[in-house]
Amino acid sequence: MIHASSFKIHTELDAGAARATLVGELDIATVPRAEHAIDALLKDGARSLVIDLSDISFIDSSGLRLFIALNDRAASEGFELGLIRPTDRSLAVFQITGAEQNLPFVDDSEGAP
Repeated sequence: MIHASSFKIHTELDAGAARATLVGELDIATVPRAEHAIDALLKDGARSLVIDLSDISFIDSSGLRLFIALNDRAASEGFELGLIRPTDRSLAVFQITGAEQNLPFVDDSEGAP
C-alpha cells in the first residue's frame, strides 16, 4: 500500500511565475493534494506554471489524468504550463499512453520561473 506521507509538494510564486515541485509517489491518494496546491497557485495569480516531476518516484493513471486535465485547463484559462520530465521509470506511463507527445514537457532550464 502506498501512503500519502511519501508525497511532498514544494511551491513558489514570484510575479506570476509559479513552480510546483512534486516529490515521491503521485497516485490516487496524493493527487488531491497536488490539485489543491496547483489550484492555490493559480488562484494567487500564477500566469506561468512549471511542474517539476523530476523527483516523482511513481505515478499512476490518476496522476496522468491530472496533467492531461491541467493541460486542457491551461488552454481554456490562458495560463502557460510546462512539465519537467520525471525519471525514466515514472516517464513510462506518459510514453506508453502517448501522453508524452501531447503534454508540454520542457527542459528545466527552459521552464524554471
